[in-house]
Amino acid sequence: METVAACLYGLDILFLISFQFLNRDYRLFSHAVSDYGVGKTAGLFKVYMICGSFAAPLLAWQFWAAQNPGYPALISVYLLLVMAGRFALGVFPNDLRGGPRTRAGRLHHAATLLAFTCAYMTVAEATPILLGTVTGPLQVFLGTLKHLISLGFIAVVLTISPPLRRWFGLTERLFLYATAVWFLTASLTLPPL
Repeated sequence: METVAACLYGLDILFLISFQFLNRDYRLFSHAVSDYGVGKTAGLFKVYMICGSFAAPLLAWQFWAAQNPGYPALISVYLLLVMAGRFALGVFPNDLRGGPRTRAGRLHHAATLLAFTCAYMTVAEATPILLGTVTGPLQVFLGTLKHLISLGFIAVVLTISPPLRRWFGLTERLFLYATAVWFLTASLTLPPL
């Protein structure tokens, strides 16, 4: 199961990278990743969302099964909420900036808030415990990722405001890449089922 979760998170990272090459209509620093769900990469964006939607409950199960080291059950709940948020992100397309606001776009933004917050809470809750089970470079790597994710999450919140909006794409990518790498690393680090 951990291998499947790791493969899905690896695909998640590859999809994030491929969006920039497959759709050059959107600028890297200012456009949200969700914008790739509208236009020529819409199909790939749905596959990206599905991969993450399947990976999250697998990782939730890994954390649930590894409760021996003291992982709170809330971590698994957060991951299931990440799954729900990602699924909704794939169903409800984002409203492109400058276009009309739609019900689907508002639902998309609510799902983004759910998925991002629960991903952040997963990392915040699980990292201190996970760090107690690893040593050496892996411990440093996971600790560094946690700091990058925290920085990315704060930056995403700040760049939602209009004066800083032009940097939203950059901060969102920092958060999404770091989170995907953390999830991939956690899926490979937790005890096998």
